Amino acid sequence: MPLPPLGPDVVEEFTRTIYGRTPDGGKLSELVLQSREDGVLDGAADRLRHRATVACPLGDLSFDTLLHLPSGGDAAPVAVILNFDGNDQTLTGFPYEKIVQAGYAVLTAHYQQLEPDDPNPPAPGVRGLFPAESWGAVAAWAWGLSRLLDIAATLDGLDGLDVGRAVVIGHSRLGKAALWAGVRDERFALTVSNDSGCCGASLFRHPGGEDIEAITRRFPHWFVPSFAQYAGKEDELPVDQHQLLASIAPRRVYVCSAEDDAWADPEGERLAVEAARPAFGPDGIGYHLRPGGHALLEEDWMKALAF
Repeated sequence: MPLPPLGPDVVEEFTRTIYGRTPDGGKLSELVLQSREDGVLDGAADRLRHRATVACPLGDLSFDTLLHLPSGGDAAPVAVILNFDGNDQTLTGFPYEKIVQAGYAVLTAHYQQLEPDDPNPPAPGVRGLFPAESWGAVAAWAWGLSRLLDIAATLDGLDGLDVGRAVVIGHSRLGKAALWAGVRDERFALTVSNDSGCCGASLFRHPGGEDIEAITRRFPHWFVPSFAQYAGKEDELPVDQHQLLASIAPRRVYVCSAEDDAWADPEGERLAVEAARPAFGPDGIGYHLRPGGHALLEEDWMKALAF
């Protein structure tokens, strides 16, 4: 089936149809250094932990961050990423040593400290701290990625960060959030999605992998409720994901896929990149397909940062 054309006015359609409208407000009000370890990772990086508080209209949201910063030298561009299992788990899950050797800092936080990944959460997240708005959890996590960039900007210069070359990166559902953050926040110079699939980098109109019926049945809280009406009716959507990628241009985009990750539809991700390419030109959008399955691997990190 034919794809909707590229155009300048599609972000409002994505807002209305899929992700919801992120409300205004929510400012970093306090950043407290909890600990600092200098010279970790064979002396190549400093490790800092902060407690951040964001003032929202109906209360404060507090969460913990972990920063790895190359020791000495020039200010390092910062990559912000939400993690699935807690900041300490990234010490073995993220290839920090290789990232730092490549000259990048990494700032991360646990995604469920920002918004619970639950259609009926026992306690509200950031969406409960704003007056009634229709925005899904993916948009809330994207909001959190921008708050991580606010934190990096607070540390800019003080701790050797360069936010002018900031990267936002995410895997799976957090890859969807990274793309929406890249669309909404022009401070991100590079947006990276890894195995983001349906409602991420993969085309709705490419039959393969997860579809709207499956994703809205299992994860209704990720999107606006009305999105479910397109289950089985992908051809009726006013948008498709190549337009989401193109909405980030002229800033840069990199999409990572895995051969055995059929649920994320790697071919649909590749086709979206190709369809979006006219918005970028030859060097503004990149793609790789690696062997293996659904994971954010060292290879994905290194190829994206090299791009």
